[in-house]
Amino acid sequence: MDRIFEFYKMNIEGRPVRWVILLFIGALLLWANSWYSSYKLKQAWKEELDRSPKVEQSGERIVFPKDSPGLARISTLVVGKGDAVFSVVAPARVIASIKTSVNTGEKIILFDSGETTQLYAEYKRSRAVTSKALKDLARVKDMYVNQAATGREVTEAESNYAIAKAESAETESKLRTVGFNPKELDSVSGSTLWLICDVPESRLNEVQKGEDVKIQFLSFPGKNFVGNAEAVGEVVDPALRAVKVRVTLRNPNEKILPGMYARVDFGDPRTSVIAVPNKAIITVDEKNYLFVLDENGVFIRRRVTLGTSGEEQTIISDGISSGEEIVTNGAMLLKGLSFGF
Repeated sequence: MDRIFEFYKMNIEGRPVRWVILLFIGALLLWANSWYSSYKLKQAWKEELDRSPKVEQSGERIVFPKDSPGLARISTLVVGKGDAVFSVVAPARVIASIKTSVNTGEKIILFDSGETTQLYAEYKRSRAVTSKALKDLARVKDMYVNQAATGREVTEAESNYAIAKAESAETESKLRTVGFNPKELDSVSGSTLWLICDVPESRLNEVQKGEDVKIQFLSFPGKNFVGNAEAVGEVVDPALRAVKVRVTLRNPNEKILPGMYARVDFGDPRTSVIAVPNKAIITVDEKNYLFVLDENGVFIRRRVTLGTSGEEQTIISDGISSGEEIVTNGAMLLKGLSFGF
């Protein structure tokens, strides 16, 4: 009361009545404007709430009102079974060029590194040593039968052969580790290139030994070469988590040299499968989901099992049926609503 009286003494006492009326009207207008603004804000907020999507059943069902602006951000696709080709593209390098001399008929092998060249030379030497040790063992055994050699000499010859055989196996194993099967290398004829690809172990089941593959070299942009996946490695690289696959390219016209880089496309055709765009799939806690249109404005979260995946689409092994309509654009919006992100 003291403050009101003080305000009266300072602002109203002694002033004409019209000033009092004007002050009262001004205060009333300010209050009315404030009330109206608050009312309009509440109305706008209510309208916005009415147009906002409703999340039900712990995020498994999302309902959009017909006039919700969020619907404009969502597009759908009716899925069906059909054929699809999935590419497993792996980086590759030319590791060997194999040619046969026209004059001598001798095989000429050029490797991509001095280390591989040395390893192959060690393998050839070990094979020669093993062959000689085997012949020596046969000769000593024959002499022993004819009492021209002692049992000790036979034992020594057997030991030498076993050592030579073990060393030969070791060098062969080293060559196999880097992608060479030396026995196959010996049997190659004509002009041939060998390439080594690093295929991720998760995609190895999509690579078939003996299948034709498409090769693109960085040195020859726009040109495609057809090779053959002749061998699949038996060891997984612990650092890359990849398996080496050897691809053979025969009689290339261009001058392709050891050490050149390429990309190898292992085409993987599939028939009668349901494949969806990758952007339609959402992943939360290592579980995969699609959003299925149930009715106008109503979307259902559906857990699915993924099959083979490519750069643009993925096969759905379980969880979706042909003829259902899934969300493609706008899946991330629904993900945020469904999981509360």
